[in-house]
Amino acid sequence: MLSRVAIAVGATLIFASKATLACKGPTQIFADNFQTQEPAWYGTLTIGGGLATLPASPRQHNLAFYGGKSIDSGDACVDVTGPSGLQDPTKVRVGIMFGFTDFANYYAFVIDEGGRAAVIGAHNGGSLVPVTSRPAASIKTGPGIANTLRVTWKGNAVSTFINDQPFVTFTLHYGLNNSFIGLYGGNDEPATTTFQFSNLKVTNGP
Repeated sequence: MLSRVAIAVGATLIFASKATLACKGPTQIFADNFQTQEPAWYGTLTIGGGLATLPASPRQHNLAFYGGKSIDSGDACVDVTGPSGLQDPTKVRVGIMFGFTDFANYYAFVIDEGGRAAVIGAHNGGSLVPVTSRPAASIKTGPGIANTLRVTWKGNAVSTFINDQPFVTFTLHYGLNNSFIGLYGGNDEPATTTFQFSNLKVTNGP
C-alpha cells in the first residue's frame, strides 16, 4: 500500500521556468514547488531542493496523486527527469497523470530515454493505451536532462505536448469529471529506479 507523503503547494519565483511557460491557461488552479510538506499528496515521494522523487521497484510502476483538488478540465505541466545508466532506455517511463479517480482508473502521459512517448492508463483495473508508443523528436535525451510535459483536457478531448511542441491530440470514451492529477514512474528494469519531478503547475483548461 502506498504511503502518504506531504508536499508543498504554493507558487514562488522558481516557477519562472519552462514549466510555467508551458501551461497556457490564464488562471492558476494549482502549483507545487516541492519545497515544503502538504498532506494532500499520496504516494512514496521524497522531497528536497525543489524536487519530488518517486521510486519504482523492479518491473513495477509507481503512482503519486494530489488529492487536495479535483480538476474537471485543465492545462497541466511538469518537468520530468528519468533515471540514468539504464541498460535499455525504452524500459523506463516517466510522466504526468491526469484523470485519476483511483489506482484502477487513471491516465498517464509518459516518455522514455529512447525518445518515445505514449499515453497509457487503466479503466476498472484493465490496462489502456489511448496513444501507442511512438518516436517524439521533441524529447531531449541524455543523463539528467529534464523534459517539460504538458497535457490539456476538457470533456473527452485531450492534447499533449513535449517541450512546448505538440505531440498527439485524441478523444477519450468518457469525460474526466471529479478526477485528480499525479506523477507516474514505470520500471521494466531488473533494479529499482527513481524519477524526479519539478515545477508542477495547473492552469484552467482550454
